[in-house]
Parts: sequence; structure tokens; C-alpha cells
Amino acid sequence: MLMIVLFLFSGCSEQSGQVSEEVSPTMPADTPAQPGSAVMDLTVPPPGSPASAEKWAGFSEEKKTEAWEKYISDNSADQTGQTDQETSAAVEETAPVKKPGSRGGGPVPVVVGQLNRAVIDVFYYGLGELIAGDEIRANPATAGNVASLYVKEGDFVEPGDLLFSLDSNDLVQNIERASAKWDTELELAQIRLSEARENYEVNSSLYSKQLIAKSEFDKAEQTWEEASLNYEKTRLAKAAEIENLQENLRTTVALSPGRGYVSGISFRRGEQVNSADFIEIIDIEKTVISVRVPENIITRVKEGQVVKAKQASAPEYFLEGAVIGLGLKADANRTYEVLAEFDNPSQRLLPGMLMEAQIQLIQHRSNMVVPKESVITDGGGQYVFRVSNTVAERVPVETGQSRGRLIQISGALQTGDLIVIEGQTYLQNGQSVNVTDTKEYIPETTEL
Repeated sequence: MLMIVLFLFSGCSEQSGQVSEEVSPTMPADTPAQPGSAVMDLTVPPPGSPASAEKWAGFSEEKKTEAWEKYISDNSADQTGQTDQETSAAVEETAPVKKPGSRGGGPVPVVVGQLNRAVIDVFYYGLGELIAGDEIRANPATAGNVASLYVKEGDFVEPGDLLFSLDSNDLVQNIERASAKWDTELELAQIRLSEARENYEVNSSLYSKQLIAKSEFDKAEQTWEEASLNYEKTRLAKAAEIENLQENLRTTVALSPGRGYVSGISFRRGEQVNSADFIEIIDIEKTVISVRVPENIITRVKEGQVVKAKQASAPEYFLEGAVIGLGLKADANRTYEVLAEFDNPSQRLLPGMLMEAQIQLIQHRSNMVVPKESVITDGGGQYVFRVSNTVAERVPVETGQSRGRLIQISGALQTGDLIVIEGQTYLQNGQSVNVTDTKEYIPETTEL
């Protein structure tokens, strides 16, 4: 029986000899272990580590090195203090391996963050196309030849600026002829009015002296009134016709109806135009992004919700706007249009550019948040480490909503507590720590 056991032990030693030489802090009786003789192998966790092979593979090189150095430091100290009796006993029975993070290894270096509150926004990410906030067209009010063109594509115009004019020679001549005709008629009407007034004044004097009959006086008075009405009618008729002709003349001149950039001209100087021709003006001081969203998202979007966006080719340039319109009809891909408006004061964004957009769907109320990796799950429970007076305290927590690398927590914590955000993997409750840095972990802006 004893021989069989020894044979199996010998076989195991041969198969695992390489690992024993490189990893184990205790060696067989014929090769006594020396302090610091353990070899660091970052491809596997140190003996006694609670980390699985899969979890170990996800650690950074710095974290792996930290775990191995801690392990070697703890076990070297143990081996140095062994008595001859303990060393002799190690031949018959492997010495227990201390787990990384045990209290006997001295302060553990950690990085902490000050616990804070923050709201958590849930966004829908999508790509959209930029369109002008306002597109207007100035069309010729009448057909004619383009006499002058005062703008070109790319020019910036204000309301009332001159855009183009049509040949108006015929209209000017019509106004001159009409004005001359009405001047003649007004002159004749004025002569008749003057004669009628003089005749009325003479007859009025004679009638007052009873030298003429009342019927003769009444006739003179009626003639003066008719002459006055005729003069006024002629004056109004002239004003109406001249105004109409001048209005026709004004239609040959096109003024800008709004503010923006000239983005298109459908004709050139000297060409014949009609009401179908145009000069297009776009306003890009306010821009609109059109984003297509699926049917399970459109029902969660409301007008006024926040939209964050940036140009796909300009990662430094962020905009923040709001939803101004929702499509009611799906396209062939069963997606719906969402329109969001943004201020574009620098006018760097132009229609047609591809934009990355985040549409806010919901905002969870402000709560304490920490990086997800700060929360440790053990035996179905969750906890974080709070540092107080250089001692790590294990505090149970419950988690809530998450966004990116942050997650909401609740527990026996207060805003301002120092929470371990790096180096917490091998910590134990009550262990001394060395705070090497304090970091802000809540981002100031949302990154697309």
C-alpha cells in the first residue's frame, strides 16, 4: 500500500515538475526553497488566486504583475521566517499558500475615486444627414431677359439684398407714356375746374344781389362740383395706373427674402427666364439632422428631447439640440424619421454632411454611481471597498441602471466617500491600503 502511494506521488511530481520549479514557493526536500525563488509567470494566476483562467486573461499586465509581486512578497517573507522544524515538515506536507491580499502582506497600493451622484441618460445612437434649417427660393415674378445678376453661389445675403433684375426698358417707356397722357388729362381737368369755380363765384355774387334767378345760380354751382369730381377722378386714375406700371417694374427686380448663403442659381445673365427659374438661399445658422430609427425606438422619442451630435469626420466638434419633428410613416426598411435642430453659429456644418447622433430616450434620476469594475460580486452578493484611515472596508451594495462604464449603486455609503476603483481585486475587509492616486471617474461630457 505504501509503495503504491509513493509511486503515485513520484509520478505526479514528474508531470508537474516544471510548474513546481517556476511557480511554487515551496520546493521538494532535495531543492530547498530560498526567499524570492518563485518565478513570475504572467500567463497564469499565482497559486491561491481566486481568479479563474478566463478572468485572469482579461487583467491588464500591470494588474497581473501587481498580483504576482504581492504573492512573491508574502510567500518570501513566510519562507524566510520558517524554522528548521517547519522546513522539515514541508518535505512531508506542502506548506499552505497565502492568498494574495492577505493582511500579512503590508499595505496594498490602490487608486480611489470620490463617490458622487450623477444622472444616467439612455441614448439611441444613429447616423443622420445634415439638412439646411431653412431653404428659400427667389423666383422671377414675370417672364423676361436677365439684365443684371448681382450674386453668385456661396455669397451671403441679408433680407432685402438685390439678387437680379430683368430688362425693364419697355416698362419704363410704358410708365413715361402713361404719365404724359395723364398729365395732359389732369391739365384739362384743372382748366375746367378753374373755369367752373370762377363762373360759380360770379353767379354767387349776382344771385346775392338778386340779379339772376336761383336756377341759374344752382346750375353754376352744379357745374363747379362736377368739375371738382372730374379732376379728382382723373388724379386718382393716373395714380392707380402709374402705381400698377411701377409695380410691374418692381417685379423685374428680385430681392432676397431671407438670410443665408446662395446655394444655387438656375440661370445666367442675358438668358430668358420665367417663374420656374430661381435663386436658392439656405440658412445654415440653424441646421437640422435627419435620423432614421426603428419602430421600437420611435415610440420612445418625444419632441423636445435632447440630441447630441457631431460630424463623423470632426470628432472635436460637438453640438447639442432638440427633437423638433417625428415621422409618422415608415419607409421600406420600417424605419421612421426623427428631425433634430441645432444651432450652427460658426457655420462649419454644411447640408449633406454625415452626422453621428445620440437621441435621449430616458434620464434616470440622480443616484450614486461608480465604475462597473469597482463592484465585486462574491457568493451572489455585491460590494465595493471604501477607504477610511488607510483601511479598506467592504460595503455591501445593490446595483441599478448602468450607462457605459458607470453603474448606479445604493448602500451604506455617502457622497464624498473614497471608493477603490483600481487595485480592489485582491483586497480583503480591514486590510491596510496605500492610496497612490485619486481620480475623477465621472466624465464631463458624453462621448459618441
